Amino acid sequence: MKTTLFASAVLASALSLLSSTSAHIAISNPPAQAGPWTKNPSSNVHAWIGYQGKTFPCGGYKKGPVTTYKAGEIIPVRFWNFEIKDYKKFPPPKGLTQSRHGGGACEFSLSYDGGKSWKVIGQYTKTCPDIYYEWPVQIPKNVPSCTDSNKCLFAMSWTAYSTDQYYHHCANILIKGAKHGKLPELDMTIVDVKARHQKMNTHAVGDKKSTKSSGPDRREKTLNTNGYFANGGGAGTHGIDLGLVRS
Repeated sequence: MKTTLFASAVLASALSLLSSTSAHIAISNPPAQAGPWTKNPSSNVHAWIGYQGKTFPCGGYKKGPVTTYKAGEIIPVRFWNFEIKDYKKFPPPKGLTQSRHGGGACEFSLSYDGGKSWKVIGQYTKTCPDIYYEWPVQIPKNVPSCTDSNKCLFAMSWTAYSTDQYYHHCANILIKGAKHGKLPELDMTIVDVKARHQKMNTHAVGDKKSTKSSGPDRREKTLNTNGYFANGGGAGTHGIDLGLVRS
């Protein structure tokens, strides 16, 4: 009960203090670090890397809930912001504010070493992210097992269209994988992180909509659920063109 009251107090404070950024986006499925469903909720969980000292990778948050997956399983990724009062209900109520920044490019990646390295298992462009849709991503059928929930991470990263902001949010997971499995070849794209001595000058082609989008592209949805990103799959080391623009 004390934890619940504390979490509620933090979220109430967040809503009052961060009205200008409260509609930015994090992930709620899998239940990720520092969300209202954790023991250590944060008022800036939805913000970009660099905001008030948020560090890469993951934002520097404490371990969150642990979700177990099997190789080959499809994760229906869901996005969340402070406008959503009940994160367990989907889809959320109509008319909620989103700061999608005109969409952009989303990547979904796995780390087996606590965030030192990342391999991409999903990509969506232009319309991503959006709280009103699920974004299915398949854990490749031939990935190895990952049995340490402190090191095994699933991440969402987003390069926005209309701002030079890079978002990165992580969930602690476990994976029951394939014997002698291999991770995908494609490395996660990392941009606009000053701590990595990168200039803040990269954005992604988006749908230019500030509110609800048209959702996942049908072709990209197929690629994200048919083994395209697996080791030996069509993605290889290139994947989908994210439409990144460096100015």
